[in-house]
Amino acid sequence: MLIHAIPGFLAVQTSQRSLMEKITLGNILESAATILIAWVLIRLSSRLFNLISGKIPRSRFIMKLLEPATRIGLWFLAIFAVIGIFAPSEQTLWASIGSLALAFGLGAQDLIKNIIGGLVVLVDRPYQLGDRVKIGDAYGEIDHIGLRSTKLTTPDDTRVTIPNLDILNSQVFNANSGVPDCQVVTDLYLPPDTDPDVALEIGYESAACSPYLLAKKKIVTLVSHGFDRNPYLRLRIKAYVYDHRYEPRMISDITRRATKELIRLGALTAWKAGREGKPD
Repeated sequence: MLIHAIPGFLAVQTSQRSLMEKITLGNILESAATILIAWVLIRLSSRLFNLISGKIPRSRFIMKLLEPATRIGLWFLAIFAVIGIFAPSEQTLWASIGSLALAFGLGAQDLIKNIIGGLVVLVDRPYQLGDRVKIGDAYGEIDHIGLRSTKLTTPDDTRVTIPNLDILNSQVFNANSGVPDCQVVTDLYLPPDTDPDVALEIGYESAACSPYLLAKKKIVTLVSHGFDRNPYLRLRIKAYVYDHRYEPRMISDITRRATKELIRLGALTAWKAGREGKPD
């Protein structure tokens, strides 16, 4: 890389005069206006995509897919437009590119890696805007995909920024992959002597009655024994929510319905009496 960059430096020195002649107040103002127009177009396009998503809910994920590609494409067009405004000679252009490549390579390696990671994310598409994903220890809805980083919002409304380089080196778990629905898993821990058939029936009915349920997909209830300080029976309820944004509400609703019914039937008396300890 250094061998190719050295001629670039020499060419910059010999072409410095012609390059400086291109840097005029008019060209600077025109470049600033170009960047400003690109920024305005990006903001307007983002609002347009959000407006269409609100008017036509079925198009939400298509709009979320187009938004980052449009934003990055407009920025690249602005950069090429600025280069065209200054219109350097071919020799000066390639010399400048070589110098910038060397400077970035030495001083901004992480930035370049993150930008490459952002391009890989756009091409490989492990997720898109609106998807509910788990990256490392962060879990939430993707609301920004940039060249440098990806941002998601957790169910607790916390914004998490993840460098794209870290995403390339991490496992990405996608709960819905571009569709609004996703599977919701609710775990309830019951006394070990709970009748498993009763537990399975209550779990199924609790999910079936939830207003957040996607009825066309199957509900699955499972029981298993476990031990954490004390034995327990785990009831696992697996059902689909019609919009993944309601995942926490569905878990809460199923838990509420199942717990009320278990209490009514006296199935939780062992926990209440303190004869068994609820696992942490």
